[in-house]
Amino acid sequence: MKLIKAVRGTKDIFGDDGIKYDYVTRTAQEFFSNYGYTMIKTPIFEETDLFKRGVGEGTDIVEKEMYTFQDRGERSITLRPEGTAAVVRCYLENKIYAKEETSRFFYAGSMFRYERPQAGRQREFNQIGVEVLGESSPILDAEVISMGFSFLDKIGITDLEVTINSVGEKETRVRYREALLKFLEPMKEELCEDCKMRMEKNPLRVLDCKVEKCKTLTADAPIITDSLSQEEKEHYETVKKYLTLFGVKYKEDPRLVRGLDYYSSTVYEIVTNKLGSQGTVLGGGRYDNLLKQLGEKEIPAFGFAAGVERIMMLLGEEFPKRDLDVYVAWLGEGTKEFAFKLANDLRLDGKSVIIDYNTKAMKAHMKKADKVGAKNVIIIGDDEMNKGVVMLKDFVNRTQEEVKVEELKNILK
Repeated sequence: MKLIKAVRGTKDIFGDDGIKYDYVTRTAQEFFSNYGYTMIKTPIFEETDLFKRGVGEGTDIVEKEMYTFQDRGERSITLRPEGTAAVVRCYLENKIYAKEETSRFFYAGSMFRYERPQAGRQREFNQIGVEVLGESSPILDAEVISMGFSFLDKIGITDLEVTINSVGEKETRVRYREALLKFLEPMKEELCEDCKMRMEKNPLRVLDCKVEKCKTLTADAPIITDSLSQEEKEHYETVKKYLTLFGVKYKEDPRLVRGLDYYSSTVYEIVTNKLGSQGTVLGGGRYDNLLKQLGEKEIPAFGFAAGVERIMMLLGEEFPKRDLDVYVAWLGEGTKEFAFKLANDLRLDGKSVIIDYNTKAMKAHMKKADKVGAKNVIIIGDDEMNKGVVMLKDFVNRTQEEVKVEELKNILK
C-alpha cells in the first residue's frame, strides 16, 4: 500500500518545532495583550470577492496565488491568503465600530498561497498579526511598529532592520501614478512580463518587483514622498519622531510599497539578512481605505503580519524549552494505583507530570526521566508507599531526599 504523504508545500509541526511554534504564538499573545490587544479568530475560508475587493485584483496574490474553489452550493470560496481582509469583514459585519471607539485585535493561524515552496515559504504557512481599527493618529503607527520590533527582540531575534516609507493617500497616489508611468513608459518593453501587467493595473507594484533587471531599470524612478501633501508629510514626520522616541532605529526606503493594494500612508517592513530572499520577517502599514472598499465606512486602520515559520527559522535552537516538572517512577505493581493518583493530583495542582504506564527497572526510569527533561523525579517503591513518603530526586541540583506525600506540593512550589 502506498504511504500517503503531506501535500507539497505543507509541513507538519511537531516535536521541538511544535514547542517552538507554541513559544512564538503564546509569547506574541501575552506580549500584545500588554498593549490592549484581544484575540480574534476568523474562518479559514471566505467568499472569493472579499480578497478580490480587499487585497486587489492586480496583485500577485489574487492573480496567481489564491486557493479558490467552488463549493457544493456553487459559491466561489477561497482559503484565506492573508488575515487583514477577514478581520475587516468581521469588524464590519458585526458592527464592532458601533460598540467601541478603537478596536485592537491579535490573530494567529494558517494562510494559503500557491507559491513555489522554499525555505521560509510554504503553500500553507502560519502568521501572527495585529489590527487596530478606529484610530488615525501617527503615534499609533509608530507604537505598532515599535511593538512588533520589541516583540521580535523579546523572543530573541536580533540583527533586524526597520524600513519605512509613506505611500500617501488616494489623491497623492494618483499624482504619483502619472509621474511613475511617464518614467516607466520608455522602458516598458524591457521590463518583465509581470511588470508590464502591473503598469496597467497598479504601477506602484513595479517598484516591488524582485527581478534584478527591473530593479536596475527603475533605480532612478520618481520618489513617492516628493508627491506627499503637507498633511501627509506631517503624519510621516510624526511617525519618525515617535519611532525615535520609542528607541527604534529605522531606515527610509522610498521604493517600499508592500505587495497589497489596500495600503496607504505609512508602510514598513522588519527585515533580516539571515534568510536570503525571504528576508522580511514582519510587515504592514496603514490601510484607511480598506474599510470604505469593503463596507463604505470612513474608518482608519493600521496593522502588521509576521510569518511564524520565518521567526522559527531565526530562533534556531535558541529558545526556552518548557521543562517537565516531574517524572514519576513507580516500582512494582503494588505501587501503581498510588503512583497514578499522586501524578493526577500534581497535574491538577498545575505541575507538568509524565508517568509511565508499565513498570520498569530503576535504571530505565532514570534514563527516561533524563530524556524527557524532567527537573524532578519522584520514586515510589513499596516501602515508600507504606510509610506515606516518596523519594524526591532533584535532577537539576543532583540531590535526593525523602519527603512526606502531604508536604510534596509545597516543596515542588
